Formats: sequence, structure tokens, C-alpha cells
Amino acid sequence: MAIQCARCGRTADPLSTPPVPGATGAEIQQRVCGECWQAWLAMQVILINEHRLALVDPRARTLLAAEMRVFLGLDRATAT
Repeated sequence: MAIQCARCGRTADPLSTPPVPGATGAEIQQRVCGECWQAWLAMQVILINEHRLALVDPRARTLLAAEMRVFLGLDRATAT
């Protein structure tokens, strides 16, 4: 079953497994293509380095999660 990617809008195969645990991982699997997920992984490294985020800090993880949702377009309304 194909998905329409929330970020790029293309129709693609879903990720084979949720990329992160929990409901967020399931949402990403159902709404984000593999190419956009890979783009996020690269952007995540840039953000961690530029902002010198220490991922042991819960605030840093919260910031990164919020940036991920924006980058992947997960907070945009879904078309019905």
C-alpha cells in the first residue's frame, strides 16, 4: 500500500518499519517516504551540531522532535 508523503507530496512505499518508537514512529511510517526520512536524518545531524544539542537533555530532545515534525510536514492538515 502506497502513502502520500506529508513532506514532498509524492506517492511512495511506506517505510518498512517505524523509524522511532511509539505513536510518532507509526505516524512517520504512515506519512513520510524513505527519501524524506533520510533527508531528516541528515538535517538532524546539522541541527545537533549547529545548536550543540546534548541529547541527554530532555529539552534538546523536545526541540529536536518539534523540528522533526516541522521538517517532515507532520503538523500540516492531512487531505481527506
